[in-house]
Amino acid sequence: ARRSFVRNSIHAITLFGASQILAPASAVMTSDQDVFKTGKSLSIDEAKTRFKEGRKSLKYLLDNYDKVVEGGGDNVRRYLGTVGTTSGLWGIGKVMRTLQNEAADIIDYTETMQEVEASIRGADSAAYMAIFVTTSSSGTPPEKYFGDAKIEANRALKAMDDLAGQLKLE
Repeated sequence: ARRSFVRNSIHAITLFGASQILAPASAVMTSDQDVFKTGKSLSIDEAKTRFKEGRKSLKYLLDNYDKVVEGGGDNVRRYLGTVGTTSGLWGIGKVMRTLQNEAADIIDYTETMQEVEASIRGADSAAYMAIFVTTSSSGTPPEKYFGDAKIEANRALKAMDDLAGQLKLE
């Protein structure tokens, strides 16, 4: 897991630039958002439910990617939980950290959790680039960035599926 994380991180940094990859993403979900306020805790049961919702949002995005992309880069980012208040991925970092002690191998879990976060940031960065590329002089079509975002979203889902297995949430 460590080797693939490093390889994927280097790929993402090369594609999108270190400043975009290392910047934290922000996002929200329609259910009880109070647990994401400073000082509020998230129970294990709430975290498991939200983790499942996050996977469901990511699966929906990938299953309906062509239709979602029609709505533009911000629409993709909305499903990634980095724009708006409707994605099950909002606050996924806190959710995954809450579940960390539930895993049998905390090192593997932590590395995989970081893969999820890096992949979501990579997908977010690519979708963001797709918004502005049409008005830039780069000549790169937005489809290229949407393709990159889909690759990263698939990586995030694969890592989340791995975490679900570690947490016995299948």
